[in-house]
Amino acid sequence: MRTEVALLRLLKKLQSLEASRDRLAIAESVVIATLEILDARFALLHGFRATSHGYMTAPLSWVVEGGESATTNLDHLDAEENHLTAEPLLEECAMAANGYAIAEESGRCTLAFAIGPVGTPVAVVEAHCDAPPSDDLRDCVHELLAIYAEHIGLLDYAELDTLTKLQNRKTFDENFDRFIGMVEQAVQRRDESINHADVDDRHCWLAVADIDKFKRINDNFGHLFGDEVLIRFADMMKKSFRGSDKLFRFGGEEFVVLLRFITAENAHIVLDRFRVAIEEHEFPQVGQVTCSMGYVQINPLLTPAEILGRADEALYFCKENGRNQIQRYEDLVAQGLIEGPVAAPETSTDLQADIDALFD
Repeated sequence: MRTEVALLRLLKKLQSLEASRDRLAIAESVVIATLEILDARFALLHGFRATSHGYMTAPLSWVVEGGESATTNLDHLDAEENHLTAEPLLEECAMAANGYAIAEESGRCTLAFAIGPVGTPVAVVEAHCDAPPSDDLRDCVHELLAIYAEHIGLLDYAELDTLTKLQNRKTFDENFDRFIGMVEQAVQRRDESINHADVDDRHCWLAVADIDKFKRINDNFGHLFGDEVLIRFADMMKKSFRGSDKLFRFGGEEFVVLLRFITAENAHIVLDRFRVAIEEHEFPQVGQVTCSMGYVQINPLLTPAEILGRADEALYFCKENGRNQIQRYEDLVAQGLIEGPVAAPETSTDLQADIDALFD
C-alpha cells in the first residue's frame, strides 16, 4: 500500500477512535486500521502483562481480511483464567527498544507491535502479512498505537477512582445497564430452551461492601493510613474476584461488586471468602480491619435503584447486627428479618378489570 493511502486511512480511523468511549469498539477499530494499513491477512490485539511466570496474553479483538471481526470482553486482564503464555515473538516485541518485532517464514511474515513501556507493555498488536511492510507503513501503525494508548489513558483517568484504581461511581450506571442486559438475554435463552435441564442455575449478583468503623480508623490513625486501608482493600478485591466481575469504589469506604453468572451457593462462598481475607489481613499500623457486605440477585424486571437499594438493606442489617458478616437480601426477607418489597397499590383500572372478570 502506498504511504499516502495508509495515512488517509489512519486519519479516518483516528476520527472514529477518539470520538468513542467504548473500549471494545476502540480495540476493534485499532485492529481493523492495523490490518488495512499493512494489507494484512489477520490482525489481533492482545492484552499483555508480566507475571512471576513470564509474559501472559489475552485476546481482546481480532479481524480477518475481508471484514470478519470479533471482540472479547475481558474487563480485568489480571484474571489468570483468561491468560495464555505469550508466544516468543510477542516476548521479543515486549523487550525490543523500538517496540517492534518481525518473524518471516515461507515468504510470509508476522509482525508484533508493543503498546506501553519497554519490558512491561499493556497490550501487543499482532499482524500476519504476505510480505514485510515498508518502514513508512510500520511508522503509521506505531503512530496509531501511540494515540490508542493515549486515548485509553485518558479514559482510565476519567473512569477510574484515582486512589484505588477501581472503576468509579460515574461508570457504574453504564456497566450496570450492560449487566442487566446480559441477565435479560440469559433469561430469554432459558425460557426458549427446549430442555430446561440443560440450563444451569447461575445468576448475576450485586454486592455492596462497607469497611466497618472506617471513621474510627481515620480518627485514630489519620487519613494517610485510612487511604492505605482503602488501597489495600481494593487490591484484595482485584485478587479475590474474577476478571469478568466488575469492581467499583462508590466513594468513602463503600465498594460495589457485580458478580457475573455464578450460582447462589458459589456467590455466597466467594463473597465470604473475601470477607475472611480482609479480616485476616494485617493492615499497616491499623492492624485488623473488617467489612460487611449485603448482596442481591440481579432481577432485570427491577430498576437499578431498586436492586442497589435491596443490597443496601442487606448491608444495613449487617451493620446493625454485629458487622463483619455478609447477608443476602432474599434470605433476610424469607426469614422475616427485614420487610420484603411492598406491592404496588392496585389502580382503579386493575380493580375494574378484576370486577369485569367476576361477571364474565
